[in-house]
Amino acid sequence: MNRFLDSIDSYIFILNKKLEIMFCNKKLLNKLKCSESDIEKVKISIDTKTDDKSVSYKISDIKKDEVLNLDLILYIEHREFKLKGKITNGCFYSKDVVFVSSDSIEIIHYKKNKTMEDNIKQEIQGTEKSISTLISLLKKVEQKKPLEEIFENIDIKQFIEQILGEIYKIELMKKDFELLIAMSADIVGVMDSNGYLKTVGQNWTNYLGWSEQEILESNILHLVHESHKDKLFEILNSDNKDIVIIENKIICKNNEYKWFRWNFKLVKEKSVFAFTTRDITKEKDQEKQRKKLEETVHLESIKNEFFANMSHEFKTPLNIILGTIQLVDRNINDENISWNENTNLSRHMKLIRQNSYRLLRLVNNLIDMTRINNGYYELKLANYDIVNIVEEITLSVAQYIEGKGIELIFDTNCEEKIIACDPEKIERILLNLLSNSIKYTNENGNIYVDLHVDEDKINISVRDDGEGISKDKLPIIFNRFVQDDKKLTKNCEGSGIGLSLVKSLVEMHGGKIAVYSKKGVGTNFEFSLPNKATHCEENEINKNYNYICDNNKIEMCNIEFSDIYGM
Repeated sequence: MNRFLDSIDSYIFILNKKLEIMFCNKKLLNKLKCSESDIEKVKISIDTKTDDKSVSYKISDIKKDEVLNLDLILYIEHREFKLKGKITNGCFYSKDVVFVSSDSIEIIHYKKNKTMEDNIKQEIQGTEKSISTLISLLKKVEQKKPLEEIFENIDIKQFIEQILGEIYKIELMKKDFELLIAMSADIVGVMDSNGYLKTVGQNWTNYLGWSEQEILESNILHLVHESHKDKLFEILNSDNKDIVIIENKIICKNNEYKWFRWNFKLVKEKSVFAFTTRDITKEKDQEKQRKKLEETVHLESIKNEFFANMSHEFKTPLNIILGTIQLVDRNINDENISWNENTNLSRHMKLIRQNSYRLLRLVNNLIDMTRINNGYYELKLANYDIVNIVEEITLSVAQYIEGKGIELIFDTNCEEKIIACDPEKIERILLNLLSNSIKYTNENGNIYVDLHVDEDKINISVRDDGEGISKDKLPIIFNRFVQDDKKLTKNCEGSGIGLSLVKSLVEMHGGKIAVYSKKGVGTNFEFSLPNKATHCEENEINKNYNYICDNNKIEMCNIEFSDIYGM
């Protein structure tokens, strides 16, 4: 069918019932200078005048086998074509369509899309033409010329209809303008050079609360904030014809100030300023919040950088001090050092070591928190038996606090569970929580470490029957530099950074941590880890918690418990 239509020496195209082109033969495509893919861009306009008479015309009204001769206009992009076409109903690929054929087609002109500005100019030109004609007639009337000469070459009826039409169009434009102003988010108005408003939109009342009458009786300079009056006064006394943009604060009827952005344009012929203004109070508030956030982030960055630098500066001399302590201890044991019998050298060395550990613990925590905040802290995840890890850590602490009057009990509902975790970080978490429990658990008290395996989670809790945490501190206990007890008589001290680090380490594992406590009853820290392992071969599973030697475990306990005096 397509080949047959392409072979016909006429311009052929096919329309659906919506006057949309479904097909053009090659001859028509060549004339329109478009491809088959551009067919949808072609628009159709049909003149309702037939060869015989004017008819009320619809495509669907064409009877079968009936042929109508109509004038058609084809639009494609900026081009306009006119043709006389024969139209008849038919069927094309089982669809009801309209066939159009023509032997001639001519281009009328290149048509550009009209903008709103073009339409307004066209309306104004028509009005100016009518006004010019009226002025010409008025001059002839003033010159008392005869009526025949005044209305010479003028169709009075047509001229009156034209004038009425222009008046009607002006009224329509006025209504459209009023509607546009009413719908606008801006306040629109006119102001004289003294600051008195001549006209204002209804939005002014909505934004400021002043009635239209109150606004028109007020001077805008009386409503502007004192710090912004000079700039507005300068604009009102300027001859600058360019659009000037300023921002200032205007007082509302409720005595609150709102921010507005103004656009002023001098209309010199009328000695007034046309203006639009918009409420930007929310925009200013958001900008203020954004700057505050940027300053906070900048300060946090400086603080983290300071902590990181200071921590590294502290760590070097601390390592030297701890190395010297080990050297002195060895010489004491080898009896290479002598001292006065009244001097308890071992006690003094213990105090030096403990306080060095305290500083080292603080430095390590600060360095790790800084690395976490900056995104440089990484977990070394592998498959380990979490039950074995928690049990080994608990047993090492139980041996460490042996003889301190505190009983440490471990319990689990599962003998073995392989999950993906970083055992060093798990040890860090548990030692920190156990350190907190030991601090606030009195002699003959109890600490319970429970591990419960669920289908989705590994739940671990460190619970004690010690002094408990005050209710007001529970919501912020995981914030940095927060401590529950500030008394100088307390036999333990801390930086308030450990629990913040614990929370970060748990969350890096994909888990959650919570605390439940009551003053005088005890405290329960509960954290959960995802019950899942990484993909690896069976022989790669690390079932035994043996990555670190016993001496180093004791050393880590010494560091974590360094802020507990008497240990």
